[in-house]
Amino acid sequence: MDKAQNILRQVRRIELNARKLATAGFLGQYRSGFRGQGLDFDDFREYLPGDEPRFIDWKVTARTGTPYVKKFREDREQVLLLAVDTSASMRYASEGRTETKLEYAARLAAVLGYSAARNGDKCGLLLFGRRFRFFLTPDKGMKQTLRIIREILSSPPAGEDASMNGVADEILHTQRKRALLFLISDFLMEADKSALGRLAFRHELIPVRVADSRELELPEAGRVVLRDPEGGAPLQIDLRRPELIEAHRRAVTAHREAWERDIRRLGLDFVDLHTHQDFIPPLRGMFARRSRLFAR
Repeated sequence: MDKAQNILRQVRRIELNARKLATAGFLGQYRSGFRGQGLDFDDFREYLPGDEPRFIDWKVTARTGTPYVKKFREDREQVLLLAVDTSASMRYASEGRTETKLEYAARLAAVLGYSAARNGDKCGLLLFGRRFRFFLTPDKGMKQTLRIIREILSSPPAGEDASMNGVADEILHTQRKRALLFLISDFLMEADKSALGRLAFRHELIPVRVADSRELELPEAGRVVLRDPEGGAPLQIDLRRPELIEAHRRAVTAHREAWERDIRRLGLDFVDLHTHQDFIPPLRGMFARRSRLFAR
């Protein structure tokens, strides 16, 4: 099977999975998690599992015999932007896993994009790496979501990680209108609070970190040859040495904690994921926190 056919099969599989997940109570949480109060009333629509009960219109519900909620004008004007890291490190999958971090990110993007399409929101895509940039202008509809999945899966390796400052420049240049910005990456570049702050000032920023568990802790595997996925250089090491495994663990922990400190100081919502993990529960938790904040 050639590469194009394989990508089409992946797109179809991810699409079907996204439809199932987005309609199984997730869509209502997507809506409530990004909706404030005091918006202009626009219309009514049927209640979906996960919708906020406070938006139910009881008069219409009693008249029709079917639960209806109020729809607000912002529902039609929301812009969702998915910024996805395509650097070589995102192509990694540890032994025994059939899905790379990038493919995991594509499934996540599909659920968010499908939720946006069902809600009448525009959804756009920015793919980034040091040697690759691609921007898909936000648009509505399921066709847009399918293209987003296809572009992520078919994107060429983008070499090393781009600097977060460069990523911020690209996003602010291409997406000038305020958007809900999901920044999906393994965040292996250096932490940059200033760049995150610039994005959070213009957009509603939600960093989403994707990791493979094998990156976080090396196994005791004896002598092995590792290859840098971004630089390509091989490195022979002896994983029987506990001091080497511990040094790696400390370095990885320090790097991850540096990002987390910056994110917390900026007061951002943050989703931390592993590729062996179902991403729906953490996303629901994030939406629930936002919904409670809006309800205050």
